[in-house]
Amino acid sequence: MSLKQWLFSFQGRIGRQRFWIWNIFYYAVILGAGVFLGQSGLGNMASYILLLVTAGLLIPDLAVTAKRWHDRNKSNWWLLMHVPLILGRLYAPEIGAESSSMGQTLMGLVALACGVWMLVECGFLKGSVNENRYGKPEISSR
Repeated sequence: MSLKQWLFSFQGRIGRQRFWIWNIFYYAVILGAGVFLGQSGLGNMASYILLLVTAGLLIPDLAVTAKRWHDRNKSNWWLLMHVPLILGRLYAPEIGAESSSMGQTLMGLVALACGVWMLVECGFLKGSVNENRYGKPEISSR
């Protein structure tokens, strides 16, 4: 599978190894950008730039996760679990804020539940051993 297929195609399957490689890269980029922008002195502009960086990684993140769901013999509809994660990040209260609304707390709990479920399903559970409706399994990372 080419890099282009891996990061931009919603077809096929990948094993846990490629899924983890992507996620390590994804969070390293976000963390690195956050640290750099936090020290840059750009103020509020840094938050917008970080939002753009994260948005730029959205399609590859969805494509990689879709292929991992396929490896588990599940459809792309499972990508809808990203919605609470995205909303939870957008509407999360500021760190150190005095209070948060009940809606923010509920959204945070739903986002946490979806994130844990996706982590277990995609990161830890084996894919289908045999060919499934999404293709043959990856040989290198069963």
